[in-house]
Amino acid sequence: MSKLFVHMKFWIYLERELSDLQWEFEKIFGVDNLYRDYENVWEWLESSDQNSEYYLNISRSHNWKTGDFDKPIMIIAQSNTPEKLDEASIAKRIKDRLACDVFAGEITIDSWDKIVIGDHRTY
Repeated sequence: MSKLFVHMKFWIYLERELSDLQWEFEKIFGVDNLYRDYENVWEWLESSDQNSEYYLNISRSHNWKTGDFDKPIMIIAQSNTPEKLDEASIAKRIKDRLACDVFAGEITIDSWDKIVIGDHRTY
């Protein structure tokens, strides 16, 4: 029997490298298992333990010269414990720790790596 995962999407804008935020996100979500990886267009932090309370994927497009700091850092939080996914509580923890506006709702990437933002809330 597979686990049912509930997920939420958040995004923020920060002029900081994603690798510099790894420790901050571990504190926000109470995990110690994030690892960083990248490829030619995207870089990400991801949780390595699917059995923890959260599965996290935190990503942003990157450019080694300019940083792509004008692009959102997208945060997908999943849990098989729905009470762990309280949107307002997670947004507050992100906002308090990183001192930035937090957006929650629909954000996707189309087939040309363009970010598409749908209905959302601002915290």
